[in-house]
Amino acid sequence: MSALIRIPKQCAGFLIEQMDGETVLLHPAKNIIIHANETAALIWQLCDGNNSEQDIVKILSSAYPDSRDQIAKDVPETIQRLRAQGALDGG
Repeated sequence: MSALIRIPKQCAGFLIEQMDGETVLLHPAKNIIIHANETAALIWQLCDGNNSEQDIVKILSSAYPDSRDQIAKDVPETIQRLRAQGALDGG
């Protein structure tokens, strides 16, 4: 029995904008505004339908090796939060 591989994907219609030094995910048609820190915005961008949660952890851990443990915790939590806010589907 293989483990379930979760591959999150950005919901169509979202834009990423910089407003007053803050990253914001916007969905004009659904009137959704999500304030995201730099890490959450990067995770959202990596949720392209090709990367699994594990892939995203590996990519970010390679880029930020001193933060591996925190990244392993933050990626699934951030994906879950973005999914709950309507910015991600899949997985």
